[in-house]
Amino acid sequence: MPQRILGLDIGSYSVKGVLLEDSFRGFKVEAAKEVKIAAGTPETKTERIWAALRELSFEGKIDAYVAAIPAEVATTRFIQLPYADAKKIAQTIGGELSDSLPFDLDDSVFGHEVVQKNEDGTTLNVAAVAPKTKVHERLELLSQSDIDPKFLPVDSLQLHNLYTHFLKTDLSKAEAPGQASPDASTFVGVSPGGPPPGRLIVDIGHERTLVLAASDAGVQFSRVIRTGGRAVTQALADGMKVDWDRAEDLKHWDGFIASSRHPAPSEDAQKMSELVAAGQSELFRELRRTLQTIRSEKRLTITRVDLLGGGSRLRNLANRLADELNTPVAQGVAVEQIVERLVDQARRSAFALSLALALRAVGDEQVNTIDLRSGEFQFAGQMMHMREQIPVFAMAVVAITVLLGLNAFVSYNQAIRQEREIDRQFCEISKATVGREICEPKEALSAMRQPASEFGNVHLPERSALNIAAELSARIPEDITVDIDEMDISPERAKISGETATFDAVDSILAEYAKDKCYSEIKKGKLRKKPDADKVEFQLSMEMECS
Repeated sequence: MPQRILGLDIGSYSVKGVLLEDSFRGFKVEAAKEVKIAAGTPETKTERIWAALRELSFEGKIDAYVAAIPAEVATTRFIQLPYADAKKIAQTIGGELSDSLPFDLDDSVFGHEVVQKNEDGTTLNVAAVAPKTKVHERLELLSQSDIDPKFLPVDSLQLHNLYTHFLKTDLSKAEAPGQASPDASTFVGVSPGGPPPGRLIVDIGHERTLVLAASDAGVQFSRVIRTGGRAVTQALADGMKVDWDRAEDLKHWDGFIASSRHPAPSEDAQKMSELVAAGQSELFRELRRTLQTIRSEKRLTITRVDLLGGGSRLRNLANRLADELNTPVAQGVAVEQIVERLVDQARRSAFALSLALALRAVGDEQVNTIDLRSGEFQFAGQMMHMREQIPVFAMAVVAITVLLGLNAFVSYNQAIRQEREIDRQFCEISKATVGREICEPKEALSAMRQPASEFGNVHLPERSALNIAAELSARIPEDITVDIDEMDISPERAKISGETATFDAVDSILAEYAKDKCYSEIKKGKLRKKPDADKVEFQLSMEMECS
């Protein structure tokens, strides 16, 4: 039965949902919706989120939700351990974590997964920790809208699901660096024996940017940059002396940032570029620091940056970032294509995180499995779902029982018919063999061994003349044509007269008889070629040894 999974992204600008239907043929996108969180009203931010969640409705039943803990309230650690045994890692990683945290692990919820197993038996593990109070707040926020998520991962780590499903095979054009910014780090390519290649996924939201370095092994780096599209809107509002709504419209419809390959075509465009660059300056600076950190850790070589999120849609941003980072940068086209039939082009990239969350439950490629719904927060909806399915299971059990009963009944009757047919054939065979119908196997076998005779107790020979004649005929090779004129058979001797094609054929018949120990002293009698026909007359005589 297909499962409908909703990935739910609660942002600061809007709430977004991507509904996937999972079946044995794979998954497909059923719907993608976005509701803007109201601003400037007396209600609290939490109340405005509740209102948006209630408005974000989807037709039909949803079998499971996947929401996330914001990465800024969680702590991510990479831990090297000198062993690879999963049970031992689970037993000891809590202690390793507690040594590196500024708070008590007992007041937190954590999860982990193995990123890399090394040839020397060591492992690299990624762990995520969040205070219990933050996990409770997120679940309480969702429960007010009747949402009980099956999984509650850390949002930034879920970007890895997009890498494994879409981005690692995305060969769309990446913007190459033109004239690198003086602040840009020198681009480092993949070298023999160096760190393996990977990608930096950058999801630019309204107030924050999620950053994840991913490779085929798994998550290699994760962080949150506390800036996004809102900073650009603020820079436009301040620089152009317009209100917030007007600045938002300017950003969405006229937003542009120049690069070495694509300079501003006019003075107005140049002014727009300078204001956007001012709003993006913190993002550029923190992304450069991120690349420097990744290179210093030497676990991964970033060969390309993939841009996602609503804030990534500024015109020429990929070109400008390529200059700023001295690294190829591309728009995450492969991700946008998944929702393109359901969402306008300008907002497709904004659904990246909600799609990544939905993939946590239905993905057919590797996904990040860290889940903070553990311990006292463990998902209990599975039992409720199972209770809802009990009538369906009961009907299925009844149907299967009925079918098994019918199958047993049909098989039993077929076996009875087959047994009756075998009995009938046995009776017929016994009648043909001993001259009377005997249907009891033991009685029939006894009659065959000691056949009744009209001669009373006189013992009849086991080999009759008829048996011997049949044996002599069967011994003649199949490729030789013989016309038998006469067979004279007695208990001691047998004589055969007939015609065949050649003298060699007679010798072949004699050789076949000689192979049977029951015939001895085999002699050829009169042999002559018939004058009026192409045939040879022959006579064979032999002694009987087995009568």
